[in-house]
Amino acid sequence: MSPLYTFARILRLISLAMLFGGGTATVFAAITLINAAKAHGVDALDAAATNAPVFIEFAKVAGIFAITLVIAEAIEIKGDLHNLEGRNHKWRMGRYFASIVCAVCTFIFSFAIVPQMSTAMQTMKTNEAAHAEFDKMHKLSRMIFGGAIAFALVSLVIPALGGRKVTD
Repeated sequence: MSPLYTFARILRLISLAMLFGGGTATVFAAITLINAAKAHGVDALDAAATNAPVFIEFAKVAGIFAITLVIAEAIEIKGDLHNLEGRNHKWRMGRYFASIVCAVCTFIFSFAIVPQMSTAMQTMKTNEAAHAEFDKMHKLSRMIFGGAIAFALVSLVIPALGGRKVTD
């Protein structure tokens, strides 16, 4: 196995671990902090605005790890092309598919949704249209970010399900 291929495997695992684990931790922390703030009488909108920087900063980190995931998978796919011809490699193709969907969801979250939410958040307390836009983007972000987390987990788990066919 070439050093580049080994590097790509390590980069893939680190990227997926950060996207799955970091994403899950970010969601858990935000939910916990918002619920605690609401329990102390803080308005849900104020609590969300206070915790939004966590998502904004994680979106930057997630965007970088999505890029490294695509690079790692591209290196692995390039090295794997000869193995994919003429045989049934559904597990490996499933893993590649899950990684790409994870990266696409992360790109949408990081580069399309979060910037719009950040802009709307600045005026949503005084501007009803900005508040409505923030709510719309927040609902969309939950689905997209949830998809990124779910597909990162799928891509991590598939090699264990497919055995040597997926990892060698």
